[in-house]
Amino acid sequence: MKKIIAYFIKYPVAVNIIIIAFVILGYFGFSTLKSSFFPLTRAKFITINVVYPGASPQEIEEGVVLKIEDNLKGLVGVDRVTSTSSENAASITVETLKDYDINVVLADVKNMCFFRSKGASEKILTSIFFRIKKKKKKKKKEKIKNF
Repeated sequence: MKKIIAYFIKYPVAVNIIIIAFVILGYFGFSTLKSSFFPLTRAKFITINVVYPGASPQEIEEGVVLKIEDNLKGLVGVDRVTSTSSENAASITVETLKDYDINVVLADVKNMCFFRSKGASEKILTSIFFRIKKKKKKKKKEKIKNF
């Protein structure tokens, strides 16, 4: 250790070169560092929001939500379907399996919801929104598609 200190005392330019090399290599390392504000994770949830003006939670549950849930049970790539009904609206959350492409599952969910729920409540049902969510349930607006 004494030899290293003695060498740098004898040759101070070597210390400056090492410091400059550390600064340059640190800059290149920092500039090539891949980082993002939000972590890059695969989406896992699809949320279906149904608006049904003037309907009670029970009417939405029986008229729309149960039909959509029954249609989604047999879909490939769907792990779990949960729903919440409130006055004038309902929210259905579809949890997908890890190995399946979320866009393919979203297209299947849209097809099942659009063609199957087109029955008696077609005139009253105003809109269905589809949203892809990441694994964590936070206030994020990601991909909203109106039907």
